[in-house]
Amino acid sequence: MKRMVTNSTNSGAALLVVLLVIMAVTVLSLGFLSRSDVELSCGQNMLLKTQVDYLAESGLEHAKGLILNPQEIDDEYWNGQLGQQLVAGSDDYYDIGVTKLGERNYQISCNAYRKKGTETVGRSNLTAELRLDPCIALWTGQDTTFNSSVRIEGDIYCNGKLVNDGQVDGDVFANELAGDVAGQLENVDELSLDWPRVRATDFTWHYPVESISSSVISGITFGPYDPVRVCRRVGDLELAGGVEVNGMLIVEGNLRVSGTSNLIQAQKNLPVLLVTGDLEVASGGHLQLFGLAVVDGHVQISSDSADLNAIGALFANDEIVEFTSDDSGNGITAKLHNNPIWQYSGGKVGGALQFDGVDDYAQTSDSSDKLQLTGDYTLGVWIKADPSQKIWAGIFSKCDSSSSQNHWTLQFDSSSSRKLVIHHPNSMWDTGISLSSVRDNWHNIRIVRSGNTMTSYLDGNPIRTDTWDEGPGSGTGHLNIGAERTASPSYLYKGLIDEILVYDRAPDVNETYPSSDPIAYYKLDDGGSNMMITADPSRTAVIVWSDGGIEQKWGQAAGAFFRSIERQW
Repeated sequence: MKRMVTNSTNSGAALLVVLLVIMAVTVLSLGFLSRSDVELSCGQNMLLKTQVDYLAESGLEHAKGLILNPQEIDDEYWNGQLGQQLVAGSDDYYDIGVTKLGERNYQISCNAYRKKGTETVGRSNLTAELRLDPCIALWTGQDTTFNSSVRIEGDIYCNGKLVNDGQVDGDVFANELAGDVAGQLENVDELSLDWPRVRATDFTWHYPVESISSSVISGITFGPYDPVRVCRRVGDLELAGGVEVNGMLIVEGNLRVSGTSNLIQAQKNLPVLLVTGDLEVASGGHLQLFGLAVVDGHVQISSDSADLNAIGALFANDEIVEFTSDDSGNGITAKLHNNPIWQYSGGKVGGALQFDGVDDYAQTSDSSDKLQLTGDYTLGVWIKADPSQKIWAGIFSKCDSSSSQNHWTLQFDSSSSRKLVIHHPNSMWDTGISLSSVRDNWHNIRIVRSGNTMTSYLDGNPIRTDTWDEGPGSGTGHLNIGAERTASPSYLYKGLIDEILVYDRAPDVNETYPSSDPIAYYKLDDGGSNMMITADPSRTAVIVWSDGGIEQKWGQAAGAFFRSIERQW
């Protein structure tokens, strides 16, 4: 009996062990199968997440491409769209929203997702700020100087030296830079943006033309036109005030702006302005541009209350220059070089122009029929000379076109006392006035030639009278202010200059100086021009046509980058 009980007990224990083993194997198997399902599910989820992340990034690139090239967009810029797909018919979609933060900055949001029926099974949200760069607001083909009233919002290309005393919020592509800018200096070869191919024939054959018959217009509005047309002037044109052009203005000649309230705004994909000659904003002239302006010549802006404001871009194939006004009525303006400083007050009469003695000067253009003194003359000027003057420092000098011969020049000599002398082509005459008499304070110098008699005056008092047989030179040439004939840095004047008067006659015996009818009068009270250029790629994206009639697109932004990308979970 005992034996039977023992065998039964052993069998039950063995069975229990087997059951426990089977249970353990089952539990382990179930755990393995469970982990496999989880890992498989995780792998599928990771793949889905990666795919929608890539889709969201593709959406950002989509927006970037349309912002850089908005020619096909009806609105000013692409502001986004819902339900976009990379592959038509797939289950993957993305929604894009675009907000313009500034002329060159855009906020982009992209929501990428996968749909299974009505259920969204995967999602990836990205937000980014896009910066268009480089984005050329101003292009000049030669050396350019900015005064303190110039402001550029965007990048600059200058095929020469840029002298900046204004405000530049961007990079500069130039051969040389003097002054500070917010961005960096790059070599001109680093810019991958071509000059815009804008020619009159590219538009006059493609659009209807509104011809402008008069050479001077004022108080007139052109457009807007539907369908689009261009306004065209064959020959020089002057905007004398109150002119509004809604479309594109083509001037096959020179464009002069002399009045206020002149506005030109481009229609979609059109340049705002094409000038095949020069653009001049004269004294008191105001011009507002919206779009891409292309000038084949140079841009000349008066330092006397002239105002040029462009939202878009200004491309000048030559140079941009500031020039003084000539209040004689003869229009013998002088171009400023290397930024002599306008003194708004503190001149002898009103303001004055300050020269640093390093590289500053002003220069008129060559002319064969103006500023000619063949016999009698009167020269007058107010100066406040620095006590340190270079040898042969010139106050003003009329010379020939090659700067090799004096016609009539007022300058200090090379003596230790720095005497003031008048130079004619082959000899000079001592005025009897030296630096010690005109330094630190304002003094008036006047030189009169009557026949062969020369007389010098200091502050209205006669200083020296003498006979000098040599007369002044004449012929084609220019006038330098603040420099002798060569305008060499070695012989530049340092100090203030005001009220330059030139007469081609000696005064009558009872005539009071200054008298009327000078042939040149530089008050030098101007105070400087105002110029503001703001880059706006959405306004400057244009379409032109090749000789074969093939449509071509151009935009002012050569590239773009994302300043920040944030993932929203």
